[in-house]
Amino acid sequence: DISTLISKFKDVGLTEKDMVTLSGAHTIGKARCATFSSRLMGVQPDSTIQTEYLTSLQQLCTQGFVINNNTLAALDLETPVTFDNQYYVNLRSGEGLLKTDQLLYSNGSETTRELVEFYIQNQPAFFENFKTSMIKMGNIKPLTGTSGEIRRNCKFINSYSSA
Repeated sequence: DISTLISKFKDVGLTEKDMVTLSGAHTIGKARCATFSSRLMGVQPDSTIQTEYLTSLQQLCTQGFVINNNTLAALDLETPVTFDNQYYVNLRSGEGLLKTDQLLYSNGSETTRELVEFYIQNQPAFFENFKTSMIKMGNIKPLTGTSGEIRRNCKFINSYSSA
């Protein structure tokens, strides 16, 4: 839920504003059906998804009656390869792919919903705030202390990587 999201960001020194702003990175990229398929299926699919979008995602992620968890869907339906504020427009329309994204608008706090609306109206402010929040996130002290590493291949620990 939204309070858990806010708490997780707060635990690392980020604000609610940072959370909404950094979530805007989902204007680019894709997610596997496995990460959101629980919103699509069952007796009662997630009611925060716009009906036509729900149907298109169900068709994309299923083959017959089987969910294809490896199928990819664009995080931003309208402008999937452009860094812009369309992600926020999608949330207002009920077209947030990930549940955590849609929560910012549909079940969010007053602050998260207001920020989504603000970024819909003010793309330059989103860009400026995104830069600030990214720098702030980049300054988070690693939870691993000095024992962490930057992976050459995200799927593998470096010592096991073939890169």
